[in-house]
Amino acid sequence: MKKLYSALALASLFLVSKSSAISLDDIQLWTGSGTNRAALVIEWNTPQIFNNTTVPAPVANKTMVWGYRFNGTGTGTEMLNAVLTADPKLYVIENNSFGTFVEGIGYNLNGQGIAGVTDGSVTDAPSAFVNGVVDDPNLDGDAAYPLNSGDLFWSGYFGPSWQVWTEENDEGGFENSPNRGSSPYWNTNTYAQGQWAYANYGLDDLSLTNGSWIGFSVSAAGYDSDTNDAAYNVYNNDEQAPPSPEGTYVAYVCHTNDFATEIISTNTLDPSSPYNNPLAMLGPPTLSFLDGSPTDLVSIVNAPYNVTPAHSDVITEIKPGGEITVQLGRKVYHDPNNPYGADLIVYGNSFFDSPSGAVNNGTDMSTLLLRSSGIYGHPTVVSVSQDGINWYTNATPTPSYLFPDEAYRWDDTNSSWTGEQLNPNKPLNPFIYTNNFAGDSIAEAVDQFAGASGGTEYSLAGSGLSWIQYVRIQPGVGTYTVIDAIAAVDPVSVGDALSITPDNLASGITNLAFQNPGNSCQNQISINFDSLNELARISTVSLSDFSSFAPVTGNVSSAYQIQALPITSTNAVVATAAVGLYAGANYSGSGNDLRVYQWDCTNWVSEPFAFNPTNNEVLVSGVTNFSAFVVSQIVPPVMAIQSITNGFAFQFTPVPNCAETLERSPDLVTWTPIYTFTATNAQPMTLQDTNAPAGQAFYRLLLNP
Repeated sequence: MKKLYSALALASLFLVSKSSAISLDDIQLWTGSGTNRAALVIEWNTPQIFNNTTVPAPVANKTMVWGYRFNGTGTGTEMLNAVLTADPKLYVIENNSFGTFVEGIGYNLNGQGIAGVTDGSVTDAPSAFVNGVVDDPNLDGDAAYPLNSGDLFWSGYFGPSWQVWTEENDEGGFENSPNRGSSPYWNTNTYAQGQWAYANYGLDDLSLTNGSWIGFSVSAAGYDSDTNDAAYNVYNNDEQAPPSPEGTYVAYVCHTNDFATEIISTNTLDPSSPYNNPLAMLGPPTLSFLDGSPTDLVSIVNAPYNVTPAHSDVITEIKPGGEITVQLGRKVYHDPNNPYGADLIVYGNSFFDSPSGAVNNGTDMSTLLLRSSGIYGHPTVVSVSQDGINWYTNATPTPSYLFPDEAYRWDDTNSSWTGEQLNPNKPLNPFIYTNNFAGDSIAEAVDQFAGASGGTEYSLAGSGLSWIQYVRIQPGVGTYTVIDAIAAVDPVSVGDALSITPDNLASGITNLAFQNPGNSCQNQISINFDSLNELARISTVSLSDFSSFAPVTGNVSSAYQIQALPITSTNAVVATAAVGLYAGANYSGSGNDLRVYQWDCTNWVSEPFAFNPTNNEVLVSGVTNFSAFVVSQIVPPVMAIQSITNGFAFQFTPVPNCAETLERSPDLVTWTPIYTFTATNAQPMTLQDTNAPAGQAFYRLLLNP
């Protein structure tokens, strides 16, 4: 008896394994434009042997990453130059005698002081750097150190130098950062460490393809011509490739076009005022200023005045009856993805009422209490225009005075300021304008900013304008105002956080949206709240490493972690919300083959969902706890068939919690169910058909997700 058969299935089950700590989708700092993406990794680390150098060790061992978008092909040099232009905190010392050789790399970690370098004899001040680069043949790279002692910095030529790495075989296409593997040092025979390969030919000859990664790390030791020297043999040839970057580090990068870039007109400035320079309104808000001789950080109790550490003007005073008109560096759109409906932020020099006594950078803000919600500020009228001719005035701003602002994040654990700049393009939750801060510490008040810099936000909703590019500032009637900066609002990306409060829900603000870091027009997470018990911080991050979870069934299309934590209390956040998740850039189906899983601290639990093909989004309703979510594409199992006595045995790995039916047909027209089952796990199983008909038989396994 001869039987013919056909097993109808598409692919085997895919279990997600551990991946690198950060993927291209997790990178928060992007520059350039185009459809291709690449990444630049820099690791500041301490050499193991300090030979041929007097450069001080970096202030911290830290790895950072920047993203670069481009079309066609590019080079490592092009990516580095683009990142340097986009991030004013990053700077390099180059030696271009024989191509682009990077001697030193610095990062203005705390935002204080000025970015510059010296070797004790030769000094390169900020004016010497062009787009973050200085090429000074008189500067000794093996004796250089930063003018600002808080900078991340290393420099070396004959001493421990910067080493350049690329992916193994330089093929590109990595979705996650290359892993340097388990070996502590690179292999001197293969010039590789894990997936990283030592780049012998430098930046100029490193080509970029879509997905390329290029890394910098500090060598273990400097040059030693004595090859018999143990230090040379052990260390000089044993440099470390950079580790995976920190997935939790979300740094703000200043983009000039997000702020006022040109003064169009002025009227009634006070020539006798020290603050009569309208150019001080251009660019981002002030971070630090000189209060006599010390450098002060801007905070909600220490408003900017006088001059910056570089002695430039910080604020502009507008007399009663006066006005200043500026043009922003780009169009500011009324974007539905902007947080809280805000489109524009205006910064002044307002401050909260705090106890008497000097406040400086060393003051413990966790113990300094605000006297009240009273704010020393200035009533300000803001008008907007598309063409600089026809104007719309926000007649009832809330508040009428400008709200205080904050330059840096406060570290509650260590009771100190950090070098993490708060985001001046991120608006405050509007509840904060009427919140009572009396009795709160400065640190508690700043916690409620949720990563925003402060200032007063404005919406274009009432103007009827879809976008604007001109802003006019006037003081309130009979008084004056002081302006520091004007900023466009940017949508918030995955990796960042927003706050939400019951007052927001009562006023109709129920939805929080988080965008793709590389594409601010693409929603990746949306959370629409139905109920909420208290002020909460909602933080998000993309997931690419599942080593701390159970394996995921299917082919992961997208994955995110969402947290809801209280800001001003220790009570648990109690909420109900509908969570929308982007199904993934590579998914183009109808949603029928998708599953949504949520982590319950022990297992992945399948959740019911609706699919919106227009937005490529799954929507999970009635979420009452926030945790990790995975959007997974079901992959039909592959059947292996063996002949047995009087029939066949079918071996396959089922899809858990999915109804499945093994069917048989003699003619591919009429099908008879043989087994119907729902497996509870992904353990391989075997089914038998011992009553197979004579002649031919066809078999198929049907899935009903």
